[in-house]
Amino acid sequence: MKSVSRRERLREAAFSATISALVCTGIHLASAPLWRKKLGQARYLSLSRRDQLYLGEKTVATLNGLVSGGLALYAVASGSYHGNVVTNYPRSGHWALGFFSGFSLYDTTIMALSVGEPIMMWIHHCLGFGGAFLMMYYREYSFFPVAFTVTELTVIPWNIMWYLSKFNIPRSSSIMRHLLIFRAIAFLLIRAPIGVTTVAYAHKQTKDGIVALYRTMTKGIGTNRIAGRGTVINTTVFTILNLIWTLQAAKAVLSKKQVR
Repeated sequence: MKSVSRRERLREAAFSATISALVCTGIHLASAPLWRKKLGQARYLSLSRRDQLYLGEKTVATLNGLVSGGLALYAVASGSYHGNVVTNYPRSGHWALGFFSGFSLYDTTIMALSVGEPIMMWIHHCLGFGGAFLMMYYREYSFFPVAFTVTELTVIPWNIMWYLSKFNIPRSSSIMRHLLIFRAIAFLLIRAPIGVTTVAYAHKQTKDGIVALYRTMTKGIGTNRIAGRGTVINTTVFTILNLIWTLQAAKAVLSKKQVR
């Protein structure tokens, strides 16, 4: 992408996040009544308040997985960061971060309304939004958040399972067992190694390796120190969170509890 002023970058970041949040909200409002009708009044009223709220959210989350995850995968796989993971800033990466930041704003609102969400999800959304938004502004080290955004693809099988459970499809059914296994495999192949593979790729694409890149990021040598240090923090935290979630996904395959 061409170089633009700080004011223009801030405007573009705010515009992308706002429009994406509005799109997510609109899809939620449109899909929720359709799911309610599909379930039937009696079944809908038997759901908890949280589940009623999440009928629309799961549709939006699935869309985010497809859009953000798909664009991020394209940005990385197309070689947009080949030779330079510091200042390269592909348009597809910008769109991925823009949609993800808007979804994070929307989803954080849903979480606040539902009450009782685990602390890890709050960390995920707050750091995720902050990292995505700041990357759209600073446009340095965007490779790292874009690469991690690929993991959003793994929410799709879980959301399908969640919907099936609301239609009283038992966990012991063939389709649910296959989805549980597919989800675990997706986590093992994408979420678990994302931290290592991201750092390994950055090491390969940096002239003096990852140690030199780390020094540049933390000391702000020729780049913005806030962007560099923020990237180090987010990369570390999300690597840990993804390992925890992968372990949970693997354990879920052996669990007999119904999907919630």
